[in-house]
Amino acid sequence: MGLDIYVRDVRRDQVDVIGDDAEDSFGQMCRTAPKTSLRRGVMQFGDTMFNSYQLHRFVEELESLSPDEVTPAIHCVLDAARRAIRRSGYLYFVGD
Repeated sequence: MGLDIYVRDVRRDQVDVIGDDAEDSFGQMCRTAPKTSLRRGVMQFGDTMFNSYQLHRFVEELESLSPDEVTPAIHCVLDAARRAIRRSGYLYFVGD
């Protein structure tokens, strides 16, 4: 199962696309996140979109993970979220 993550600008034009790793480390981290976290809202089998306002909280959540929890895939998503914020844009998650 895969998760594609699109970085979109303020007009929702696609800027970049990344994917989860073969181990599904980002998806797994989202599914095991606390129920009140924004990460838990990323749907495995549907579409999820966070705007730049929501992405500030999302970035805080990812930055609060312990270093041993942060995989290269999670680091890429964190970088993508920061790029979307700089563009007043969005992260668009597309699940299988």
